[in-house]
Amino acid sequence: MNTAKKTKKKLDVKLLVSALIISALLFGSGIFVGYSINREKLSTIEQDMRSIVGDMQNFQLQLLFLDVLGENATCPLLGATLGDINKKSYDIGSELESYSSESEIMDYNEYLNMKKEYSRLLVGYWLLAGKLRRSCELGADTIVYFYAKECERCDDQAFVLTYLKEKLGSGLLVFALDSELGEPSIQTIQDYYGITSYPSLVVGEDMYAGFHSKETLEKILEL
Repeated sequence: MNTAKKTKKKLDVKLLVSALIISALLFGSGIFVGYSINREKLSTIEQDMRSIVGDMQNFQLQLLFLDVLGENATCPLLGATLGDINKKSYDIGSELESYSSESEIMDYNEYLNMKKEYSRLLVGYWLLAGKLRRSCELGADTIVYFYAKECERCDDQAFVLTYLKEKLGSGLLVFALDSELGEPSIQTIQDYYGITSYPSLVVGEDMYAGFHSKETLEKILEL
């Protein structure tokens, strides 16, 4: 009887050890797969951002054509390039947002650096869009949206802006900037417009502090 109990006990220990080993292997493989997926997503976003950098360099080159070829020849080219940048930057922003909402970011530092680079691209894009508005009378409206992590109405504001962006398409350019990244270019814009609370919006050249509803923004944009 005792021998049977000892044998059963040994078997139970072996089963337990085996179960622990299998669990550890499964957990380890899960981490590896998760890391691989996360890394692949970051690589895709990085490639997309390189594409935008090329588009923006092309845009800057086309701006130089204004003095040589004139507005009639150059503005249609600039408008087409800006529209392409608009779509790509919107997609990248969605990808970064999707990545940050995952249960665990495997390489946070790399994600943070990529988000900073994306923000710098947005600032450059916003400045180029402003140049195009002045030179070619661009019809699209621009909104720079400043947000922070500890912000009661930032999610609501993002929802409203997403609605307006989907409604107006290329007729509205939205630039969402994370105020907590510590990016000098973002801080410069905030200092210039006197932004101290979140959410805050810069619509065209005017700053609007606090949350603004869909109806209010439609009035501001004169829709």
